Amino acid sequence: MASRAPASSRKIVRKLHIVSDATGNLASHMIHAVITQFPSVDFELHYHLFLDEPGKLMKELKKLRGQKHLVFHALLDPEMKRMVHTLCEDKDIPDFDLTGKMVQFVADHTRTAPANELARLHHAGEGYFRKIRAMEFTAQHDDNRRIDTIEKADVVIVGLSRVSKSPTSTWLGAKGYKVANVAITRETGFPKELERVVDRTVAFTCRPRDLYEIRTRRFERFREKIEGESLDHLEYYDLRSVVSEVAWSEKKYRALGYPILDVTGHTVEEIAVMVLTELEIENDDMMYRH
Repeated sequence: MASRAPASSRKIVRKLHIVSDATGNLASHMIHAVITQFPSVDFELHYHLFLDEPGKLMKELKKLRGQKHLVFHALLDPEMKRMVHTLCEDKDIPDFDLTGKMVQFVADHTRTAPANELARLHHAGEGYFRKIRAMEFTAQHDDNRRIDTIEKADVVIVGLSRVSKSPTSTWLGAKGYKVANVAITRETGFPKELERVVDRTVAFTCRPRDLYEIRTRRFERFREKIEGESLDHLEYYDLRSVVSEVAWSEKKYRALGYPILDVTGHTVEEIAVMVLTELEIENDDMMYRH
């Protein structure tokens, strides 16, 4: 007879349902931030999106069977909120309204009633089109491209290869900031165009060992394609060379007066906030305009 793991060592398993009348992005971010704090629980995430009509909502939720469910919902219509709660209560499934208390809080303290109009959630105003323009600019100015128009950037990121310049630029671009990123090497140096944007430039650096490992993992598949070929003789993959490269870049950054951000161990989101903070640029996520 197979032995079972002690109860204390077995993980709790829960099916976590995210219910939304739109994309569910906000709900997803909120839930992920919370469940990271429960490493002893295995959460199986299920998304139920664009349920913007009572019929769609009921049809989807009636599929829930059995135990171990948790339902989180982000719905604008108060009646649909009540429908979810009633159905879950009948099925003995715990449910939590992610937006209800927040909406009521704002209503209470502004003494106004919410519109509860789904169309307003993704209103294509000037802010939307500004983000589109920023994303286009950022894509066009990735990795030294179109450097002749770099002065139009809100943010300029400088750094060695594989220090998260492009991912950070893309994230900031999606938030509405026009970003240009510039790769530098000891061989090519720093483009003269950077002299025009010193006031909005940040330099990325990384712990040499981590940078070496990132580069090695990135190109590992090329090792496998070339039987017997070793890349160890290339400076790009040599740890001692990487150490020297990082030291050279940091010395140059200090000489040029660039703020230096060590991105080692940070997520793209964290690095992006570090960039905005360093350049004293207001985070537009903190503001909302109709």
